[in-house]
Amino acid sequence: MKIRLDKFVWCVRLCKTRSQATEIIAKGHIKINSQTIKPSKELRIQDVISVHKNNAVFSYKVIELLDKRVGAALIENFIIDIT
Repeated sequence: MKIRLDKFVWCVRLCKTRSQATEIIAKGHIKINSQTIKPSKELRIQDVISVHKNNAVFSYKVIELLDKRVGAALIENFIIDIT
């Protein structure tokens, strides 16, 4: 299974909308494995997503890929907070 980064960020509720996710990634506020990338970059299992918000960096490890937005209670099945 393959999924674009902007869609994954939206699916696991790191952003409210997919367009907002695309914009934040394009500005360089979200990185994969410490590298600035494009919103269309395909994500893999075990990748580390770094999110820069309000002078803080939050890191998440991808456990499983998904293609639909999930409820807040189910997010822990797809990413682990390793901040």
